[in-house]
Amino acid sequence: MKKLLNLFLLVLSLTSCEKEVFYIECDTTYPTTQDTTIFVNSGDLEGEWLLKNATMYMTNLDFDIIDTIPLFDTTNTSSLRYGGSYYEFEDIVLDDTKWLFDYPENTPGIGYFILNGDSIVPYGLNVTSNNLTVIENMLGPQQMGGSSRPIHYQMNNLQNTLVTIEVQHTYETINGFNYYYYTQLKFKKL
Repeated sequence: MKKLLNLFLLVLSLTSCEKEVFYIECDTTYPTTQDTTIFVNSGDLEGEWLLKNATMYMTNLDFDIIDTIPLFDTTNTSSLRYGGSYYEFEDIVLDDTKWLFDYPENTPGIGYFILNGDSIVPYGLNVTSNNLTVIENMLGPQQMGGSSRPIHYQMNNLQNTLVTIEVQHTYETINGFNYYYYTQLKFKKL
């Protein structure tokens, strides 16, 4: 009898309440305030560039504290990754690291990114009208663990011979705290 009473109370509790259906209203209009800036101007980065400076910007997301870390204060070698490099792409050497951008014939398309003159196993360079990304070479071995590195850049002079590049945007837990960081690199055209 006790089991029957429990079953009756269970059925009653599940069916006695009136259920209200919740719908989310969707706005199907395209936002008109979108930034329509074209970020990749054809050929701006085409050619070889020599690293002249690097700074890491770290934001502690738990306390909203921003740190600026010069990467070449005490040594000529450093890494794009906090705590040391995993991949050759992340190793940087002041006045020695060279990045060569070889754009594809058509945009969008895949060109080549050559690190430190290694044209035997180049990286890929995915180019669209508003995005530039260093990717794995599609025919060779993995160079970045199967990932890619978006490149954000700004030309620093009218002659397009100085450029600032942001790369390695990363979210990571460091010593129990949540961080977002990226590295800003300054290059001179060769």
